[in-house]
Amino acid sequence: MDIRQLLFFTTIVEQGYNLTRASKHLSISQPALSQMIRDFEQLEQVELFIRKHGRLTGLSETGRQLYEDAKIVLTRHQALMGHLRERSNVVRGKVRLGIPPVILPVLFSQLIPKFMAEHPGIELEIIEEGAFELKRRLLLEELDLAILIEPGESYGIERFRLIEDEVVVAVRPNHPFQSKEALTYRDIGNEPLVILNDRFMLHHQILSEFRKVQQEPNIFFMSGAWDLLIGMVQELDVISILPEPILRFHHADDIKIIPFDPPMLWDVSLNRLVGTELRPVVRHVHQYIVHYFQSYWPTPAR
Repeated sequence: MDIRQLLFFTTIVEQGYNLTRASKHLSISQPALSQMIRDFEQLEQVELFIRKHGRLTGLSETGRQLYEDAKIVLTRHQALMGHLRERSNVVRGKVRLGIPPVILPVLFSQLIPKFMAEHPGIELEIIEEGAFELKRRLLLEELDLAILIEPGESYGIERFRLIEDEVVVAVRPNHPFQSKEALTYRDIGNEPLVILNDRFMLHHQILSEFRKVQQEPNIFFMSGAWDLLIGMVQELDVISILPEPILRFHHADDIKIIPFDPPMLWDVSLNRLVGTELRPVVRHVHQYIVHYFQSYWPTPAR
């Protein structure tokens, strides 16, 4: 169990074992949080929680011990990173970091100003491009690091997963699908779609999913602006396919979110070239970003 999972576990306990409240507090989907619990218990062959009628009601003896240990580990981890940050002002230089614009305000609006305030000696140059262009520039060594959104490994690139969430269907509350608990790509094949354009990896993942079910998508509109797509869903009888964190960031309360069955995962990773020696300043930025998402995201205030 890593630092981020420990944070999730302690949050569930501190939110009274209410997964709905805990998932909102953590800004992740409840299915993803539930899956994390099941995966860990199955992997370690333990039961952390007492359950009644499928609901969490308390901690088992193992869970109580883990909770006490987790609080100690989280406190010590914060102290450790604090000591590192106290010495970080000796690192200076420029780092070129590529980030897709679709996730820049969603995932990095707090990290970047926090980093800049703590590291006046480091110039962080942000390059905003789609995933394909960022990958190309990383391979050409025009970038030091790149944030990419894709499901698998890429030759010559080492990836460090930052976030795993879900891609979901977004519809108006009065849409015929609004009562559905989950959807498949075959279900939505004839619906008018508004999706991200081909500069974004998600566009190609969506088309790949339609090909798997031998369905031709009915693409009504494409754009590189996710807020425009959300606005179209709010105003028209169309549906969109977007990462759930983007919809949470937009506070789209007038949009019904429906998951896929099976779930469609949304991986965000920090990427570097394989076999290259990182400059100290690049290594420091790399460690800082990984630590942020392990320890603070999705609740930076903690």
